[in-house]
Amino acid sequence: MLALNILLFFATFIGFCSCSKILFLSQLPTKSHYILASKLVKEMAKKGHEVTFITPYASTTQVKNINQIPLEGLQKIFSPETARVSISTTEDGTPMQKAMEINQMNYKLSEFLLSHDKVQNLLKSQQPFDVVILYYYFNDALLALAHHFKVPVVLFASMPLYVSESFLLSHPAPSSYVPNIILKHTGHMDFWQRLETSFYDTCMILYYQWAMLPKHHKLVENFIPGKSDLYKILNNESVILINSHVSVNEAVPMVPNAIEIGGFHIEDPKPLPNDLQKFLDDSPNGVIIFSMGSIIRSVNFPEEKRKACIDTFAKLKLNVLWKFEENIAGLPPNIKIMDWIPVSDVLAHPNVKAFITHGGLLSTMEGVYHGVPLVGIPITVDQKMNIALAASNEYGVEVSYKELTEETLSQALDAVLNNPKYKQNIQRRSKIIRDRPMKPIDEALYWIEYVIRHQGAPHLRYPGADLNWFQRNLIDVAAFVAFVALVPIFAAILILKRLTKNKIKHKKE
Repeated sequence: MLALNILLFFATFIGFCSCSKILFLSQLPTKSHYILASKLVKEMAKKGHEVTFITPYASTTQVKNINQIPLEGLQKIFSPETARVSISTTEDGTPMQKAMEINQMNYKLSEFLLSHDKVQNLLKSQQPFDVVILYYYFNDALLALAHHFKVPVVLFASMPLYVSESFLLSHPAPSSYVPNIILKHTGHMDFWQRLETSFYDTCMILYYQWAMLPKHHKLVENFIPGKSDLYKILNNESVILINSHVSVNEAVPMVPNAIEIGGFHIEDPKPLPNDLQKFLDDSPNGVIIFSMGSIIRSVNFPEEKRKACIDTFAKLKLNVLWKFEENIAGLPPNIKIMDWIPVSDVLAHPNVKAFITHGGLLSTMEGVYHGVPLVGIPITVDQKMNIALAASNEYGVEVSYKELTEETLSQALDAVLNNPKYKQNIQRRSKIIRDRPMKPIDEALYWIEYVIRHQGAPHLRYPGADLNWFQRNLIDVAAFVAFVALVPIFAAILILKRLTKNKIKHKKE
């Protein structure tokens, strides 16, 4: 018995000693991004790690091992007035305009975070950390915090990398088969799509390199003690955790320190409110869920789009659960509206037959995980690519927002509800996303702890990350070979010209 107590004591002591101090930085003030960040933070805290969590939101409850530092002012920068702009305006923007807006918005968020008194006090506190985790989204200035605290940095990307992020991190992303996340292409592109992708890839990389990075560098100089050189620490991440998976996203080349953890936020279904549970249970013909996510709101639909949806749903024998942010008078009896829907929990109900979605990555993954066919109305960023992939793999149908009418929505719903291939294909994808060697959240925690155990795990860094882009792509070698090949040709041309000139001269003489 004494031996057992001693063993338990040492096991507890070792477990206690293995706990680490982690600084987690998240600047994006939207509900979906907060869900991802807080999921990681809570799971780390459950394992006993002490997490300092800088976030746009204040916690309503105190959680053991989490010191949440809310920066509520971030929400004013990304307010409903600035973020939930006219859907048609968002839809009409060019890919380059969208990229520039995302870059500039995240620069403002980074500036606000670094200049905030709470962050400045933390920087001056000399508080020790073992690792910094950065919610990575065009906020490269924040990398300097890891350098300031002299600890490794783990990046977390909420979606597959943008081309400018891949370029900075030296991740292979050829425009020939890795689609630009803002464009509506899959990896199987024809010539014109590859040309368009190459053009926008180049423009976005140059814009971030020339227009945005100098501004982030200035932020570091102004707000991080010690005047870290951002350009020297840009490509110094130990591991990047990417919220992607081949069940939803296409397979792309991955370097050793890039880890896919797509779907890590999905949990076992939680009990639903009584009225919602009853609505789902009492729907013998089935239920359709309609949610446009946390940023795009159905209430912003113009009257003709809203009427098209209502008229479509009124003709159905199925019930419809619609995330709508205001009450609507005179709705057909088969439509129930809620200002917020626990989508993943509802999708798990066996009576759910289809999911009308904006095509955000979290919603798409949840639809795939639960095997519910999709009708996508994509608006911006990665949504168009996600729905294009769903359509090309025949587990979803796209309805362009511009072409959203009673006719187009009815046709899309008829396809996913009555053509069995959509259900079969998404159930096959559901098996793929679930068939993992370990739960994605456990994999994320494993690699965070791995980085801490191995002091940054520099052995995961592949040699190409230390080369310039032209070296990595053998541009210098190609230039040398071209030079070596062309010199004899030019020399031969010069010799021939000289010989011809001399011959003509001799003839004249």
